Amino acid sequence: MKYSEPTQLDESQLKARTIIALDKLGHQKFSSESGGYSLESWVRGVGLLLDEFEAKIGEARLPKGYSEQRRQLMEQLHRPVDTSSIDNSISDFKQKEAEVVRKLGEERARTESRIDELQDELAKYSAELDKEKEKSAEMASERSGSFFGRLLGRTPASAGKNPQDRFKESEAKLQFLSGEITAQMKVLKSIDQRAPTSPLAEDWRTLESLQTKVRELEDERLERIQLVKEREKITASIADIISGFSPAKESKNP
Repeated sequence: MKYSEPTQLDESQLKARTIIALDKLGHQKFSSESGGYSLESWVRGVGLLLDEFEAKIGEARLPKGYSEQRRQLMEQLHRPVDTSSIDNSISDFKQKEAEVVRKLGEERARTESRIDELQDELAKYSAELDKEKEKSAEMASERSGSFFGRLLGRTPASAGKNPQDRFKESEAKLQFLSGEITAQMKVLKSIDQRAPTSPLAEDWRTLESLQTKVRELEDERLERIQLVKEREKITASIADIISGFSPAKESKNP
């Protein structure tokens, strides 16, 4: 007795391998980078898988409705994808995002400019304070010699405003400017660090919300371009048809 090749076993394995491969292909992710695995590569891969199945099974024994289903599904994969509505939404949100970024940049520049102005004033009053200290020292020296001046009949010069008063005023101004600079530096730091206490905290929250929406829309756009849901349905429907295929029974030859 001569037996034929184990056809039933081979076809059962082929059926199982094809269904498993279709399931994996249906959930396959693509790279968003240029030159990575693309939809075109995926379609070729599915085509080769189904070509192998058809060649080994034979056209006459393909499951009912298989060929028509494959043709319709492949046509669906090659239809152009409309992303215009998503593209418009992304453009709108990015424009709003740019406006918030501009406002934050202007506020940062304004704060930096204010700090520069305060530091210039601080340097100015610091120099004036040094002069007041020199004048105070000169006045002390003049007072020590005023007794001899009166003996000689000299008339003391008009002192004008008390140097000590001017000294205190300059010192108070320095303290005020130092405090203002410290306060503005805190504002600048809060702008950079997105602190909740920042006067621009609401703007930062708006920016983060817009950026999140843009990312979500870009992910949705990528899914549409890559036909994520469609590919999953297509492979599942073909796998369902193939699962109904009955391998040929093993035959014996005399």
